[in-house]
Amino acid sequence: MGQLFGGVTILSAPSQYLASTEVESDSCALVWDRKTIREFVSRFPILLDNALSVAVTEHIAWAISARISLMSDDAAGRIANLMLSLACGIGKIGPDGVEIQVGNEDLAAGANVTPFTVSRTLSEWQREGILTKGRGKLLLRRPELLMDSK
Repeated sequence: MGQLFGGVTILSAPSQYLASTEVESDSCALVWDRKTIREFVSRFPILLDNALSVAVTEHIAWAISARISLMSDDAAGRIANLMLSLACGIGKIGPDGVEIQVGNEDLAAGANVTPFTVSRTLSEWQREGILTKGRGKLLLRRPELLMDSK
């Protein structure tokens, strides 16, 4: 399954890209410069539809969800909401649950809490059997129970 990044390149005028992309596992990326991708889009308009679809369905939905979570959830709820979003977006489903490659610092930044709060919350969820912690990764064994934490 692929992911789009750097979609601002499709725009006619150069624009500063406000995010970065990092991979933590073996990956392959296809790269086009502005001129080439714009030629592709003019020849195959479905590419623009796909790019906009990704932006709307994933990025905007996540932003709205994060904003609502910040306004209405406590710290554990924000962490749970972020972890469920990550599980859906980048999680790998396995026989024991959903594995997410994410560290405490990343969760803390995404949920607007401290790394200590993330560590304490994850330890509690591990004791409850909801997840298993590993170095730079989490295995969600019972993601449905995170909904009760919100």
